[in-house]
Amino acid sequence: MVAWLHLDFILKITQQHDYNRRKRLDSDRKIAEITLETKTRRIKDITFNIKNLRFRCKRCATFCCKLGGPKLSVRDVERLEKAGYNKEEFLESGRWGLKGKADGSCVFLQFNQERGFHECSIYDVRPILCRLYPFYLQKMSPDLFMLRIMPCRGISRRVGKLIDERFIINHLSYATSSE
Repeated sequence: MVAWLHLDFILKITQQHDYNRRKRLDSDRKIAEITLETKTRRIKDITFNIKNLRFRCKRCATFCCKLGGPKLSVRDVERLEKAGYNKEEFLESGRWGLKGKADGSCVFLQFNQERGFHECSIYDVRPILCRLYPFYLQKMSPDLFMLRIMPCRGISRRVGKLIDERFIINHLSYATSSE
């Protein structure tokens, strides 16, 4: 398998993510091990530890958007500014994270009364950690990453897209795209 993904970049952002948030979500499950080729940093192998899981976002925002905003990368900030947002609108003072509302939810989370679900008002330009959710990578060694899953109502054994090799590659590729 040859897929060029920015796993080192994803890892850096994931590690910068708020420690307290990860501590609250400590029930993470190990989904798959991702092995990289040492020289090219391309995916060499994906070995699944949990099989037949599926994912479909339920638009509930229970865990992903209501526990405070994620840390932001420089690319995240640039993407939001390019979309017309001013740093003062979204950047939390004193740390590189999205501002939160009084209830702790993300400043960009809205509830659509008409449709009956939560929406991200910046969905198309949302930060990398939001694009990755409910997945994150843990570096086990220089060439081995553990794909873990955080609590999410969209994970199921019956409904949604199968979390397989193609799903992981597509999901990680999308998360690291500059779009």
